[in-house]
This record gives sequence, C-alpha cells and structure tokens, in this order.
Amino acid sequence: HFKDGDKDVELVYMSPLFEEALNRTDLSEEQKAAIKQHVATYGSCQDIPDLPEHIRHTFVVSSDITAEEHVRMQAAIQAFVDNSISKTVNFPEGTLQDDVAKAYMLAWELGCKGLTVYVTGSRQEVVLETKATKSKKTGEMEPSTNGTGTAKGYTNGAGGHEQAADDLTFTKRPRPHLLQGSTYRKDTPLGTAYITVNSDEEGEPFEVFVNIGKAGSDVSAVSEAIGRLISLVLRMPSALPPTERLRWIMDEMAGIGGGRSLGFGANRVRSLPDGVAQVIAEHLSELPPHREAIAGEQLALPLAERPIGDLCPECGEAAFLNIEGCRKCYVCGYSEC
Repeated sequence: HFKDGDKDVELVYMSPLFEEALNRTDLSEEQKAAIKQHVATYGSCQDIPDLPEHIRHTFVVSSDITAEEHVRMQAAIQAFVDNSISKTVNFPEGTLQDDVAKAYMLAWELGCKGLTVYVTGSRQEVVLETKATKSKKTGEMEPSTNGTGTAKGYTNGAGGHEQAADDLTFTKRPRPHLLQGSTYRKDTPLGTAYITVNSDEEGEPFEVFVNIGKAGSDVSAVSEAIGRLISLVLRMPSALPPTERLRWIMDEMAGIGGGRSLGFGANRVRSLPDGVAQVIAEHLSELPPHREAIAGEQLALPLAERPIGDLCPECGEAAFLNIEGCRKCYVCGYSEC
C-alpha cells in the first residue's frame, strides 16, 4: 500500500526473480500457478514441499527469519558504522512483550544503537501485506495447516496440486487521473462551505469534497469526514447505481438540525449536513449554482455577520474563538484561561 494524496493505492507485486527461477524448474504449469497463488496469499515459499530446496533457501522473506537473526544481521553492519542504523525486526502475530524485550536486550548487548520492531497484525494499514493478513482484517477465516507440513490452502495428492479458491475481495473503485465536476458555495451555520461533486466518465457521481473552516480546526475535520464517507459509499461496489446512492445519502442528511439555523424559507440551512444535502439535491437536479427564489419564499434580507469559530468542547457550538490571546466560547462562556 502507498498513499497518493488522500488515496490509498494497492499494488500487487511478485518478485520477477522468483518467477524466473520457478519457470526454470520442471514443474507443470498448473503446479507453478498453484505455487504463485500460495506465495501471493501467504508471502512465503518455505512450506511448499514440492518446491526445489535451492529455491526455498534463496527466496527467504522477513517473516521466515527469527527475531534473533534480524538483530544479529543489524549488529553485523552496526559494528562498522558510527551513526545509529536500524532495520525492522519482524515478529509473528501473537508475540509477547517478553519476546520484544529480549530482542531489545540482545541489540544492546551486540552494540546496536537503535531498533525497530513490527508485530504482524498490530497496524491497520501497512506498506506490505499478504492476502492472508488482509483477509484476517476483514474477518474472513484463514484455512489451517493439516499438520503434515503441507502448506495452508495447498494440497499435494496423486492428482498433483490443487489451488485453493482465491478469496473474493471487494475494494473501492480506484480514482481516475482526471474527473469532471462542479464546486458549490453554500452558507451554513458553521460558515461558508465549498462542496465539490465530481463524476466519472459515465456521468455518475464518484466523489464529494466538503471544505469549511480553517485547516486543523474541528469544523474542518468534521467536514472532511463527511466528504470522505460520502465518497466511500459512492466508490464501493454495489448493485445500486452511484446516482441512486447519492440520492439516498441526500435523504438521510436532509433536515438534520443543529444548535442554530441560517437563512429563511427554501434557503434555510439547519446544519452543515443539511447544507450538504441541499447541494447534492441541486447537483442531482442539474440546477445552476445560482438559482432564483422559489415562489417568492426567499427573502432577500442580509444575514447578520457572526464570527465562526471552532467547535466548543463544552456546548458543541462553532463559537470557540481565540480572543485577546485566550480561547473562549461566546455562546456558553467556556474559557481555557
């Protein structure tokens, strides 16, 4: 996995040298395909009995090496380097604190100046992961070993190798390089929001961005979360078309009330989610961004200027301002000073 802006990109990789070595063996094409599938699923080739021994000894991955071997490998280089160096010591899932402590003590005894450890499954997002660890995070059961040394999901019988069925994984649609969309300006009780709705090449809504408040504020974080959740719903696989999904989202968010509202008549905005729902309705109906008053219900009255602050930790209003060097809420009076 790697980050491209705010997107999580997944790349499937297998060592070309391993494939080259596998192709030089006298194994059948079905056997080679089964071995590749096993390696892609579990990340190691050590427990495949029919793989030639010289290949297994050559292609050793970090999970095949013990913690002590990891530490001694680092110590062998550290002895000739004045600065602190570090490599990751990979621990299997279920490792105890005592095991990690022993690795640190060994590193100190061997003269290492620093150490990095990683326990499999301890983080939600990792740079490298196998299909097996990924399926565990999604709650799927992993096939167990048969106790005979045969690889997980890999059987060896008279009929040759039988490849386990690949787990069906449902992931969100990748974002294209270029998308077309519209950005709407919407006044809400929390401030002026800029809401962007982008569509794919088929004209279906693909993602939504909600930008309001200063960067780093709670208001900005909440608005970004709303946009991300809407985008996730639009990009996940579903029998429901994205346009219909966006309409359902609009229905759920419309009318949500907050501590105060803004505007009158048809232009009344009860909260930030209600304002987002109104923009979605405008986008779905293909109305121009500056629509006219509806049946005279809109009153062309100037709105009173009211400072928009961060969310108050006491009352929850967007009225937490930095006034005279002290952060205060002008609604409930809460102060950090």
